[in-house]
Amino acid sequence: MGPRPPVTPRRHRPAPPSRTATAVAAGRAVTRRVVAGAFGVAVALAVVVAVEIQLARSGEGLPELKLALDQPGGGPRVVWLGDSTAAGVGASSAAATVPGRVQAALRRPGAALTVLAVSGARAADVAARQVPLVAPLHPDLVLISVGANDTVHLTGRGDFRRTYDRLVRALPPGVPVVLLGVPDMGSIARFAQPLRAIAGWRGRHLDAEVRRVATATGAVYADIAGPTGPHFRRDPRRYFAADDFHPSDAGYALWADAVATVLRQEGLPRG
Repeated sequence: MGPRPPVTPRRHRPAPPSRTATAVAAGRAVTRRVVAGAFGVAVALAVVVAVEIQLARSGEGLPELKLALDQPGGGPRVVWLGDSTAAGVGASSAAATVPGRVQAALRRPGAALTVLAVSGARAADVAARQVPLVAPLHPDLVLISVGANDTVHLTGRGDFRRTYDRLVRALPPGVPVVLLGVPDMGSIARFAQPLRAIAGWRGRHLDAEVRRVATATGAVYADIAGPTGPHFRRDPRRYFAADDFHPSDAGYALWADAVATVLRQEGLPRG
């Protein structure tokens, strides 16, 4: 036999990818596209909301009215804390504000009223600047209306609850306290969509924290959004002031009815 011819090594072709590997690769590609798309949508939404916030801030304001809300008297002493809604911004007169209307609804001619609320206040401001002024007044009833500014300034839900809880516990012991819930922020005519929807969502979450604080501290919760929100949504021209943010006289009347109903049910103020 002659010499064997040299053996040419066979070239091994790479095995084609399995169906599983192909599916995994395709899935990863789809995931990347979805994530990129979601990120793009989130960025676009953030830009839209930022623009809407600036537009809302630059909208029409209200004339500054120096409303004399305090009322002297020898009967039960009622003190209000909070933000512009307790200070009466948007109302045409002291009598048209929530404190003024609630005071009238008490049908206690001798009841004294002191309003410490300041426009723009958040829960932290109430705790730091308003609560220390309460004890010297020897109140028989304290009402607090705060939360709208915490909603629009993005106060964290946990921070809001802890601050609110702390301020309620810092009030004079034994004095009945009524916490007004956060209003229906999703009804605010000044906010365009989707800012209005976001504000409504945040407002509901902070309102839930007000309820929790009331339960934890023994305070009374007065729902504002539930009985009044539908009216504001249905007829914003009537129930909002000219700035489309604060309630009008008619809007405050709805709020006052909701608060007065709770006070009657609880028999407040006592004495």
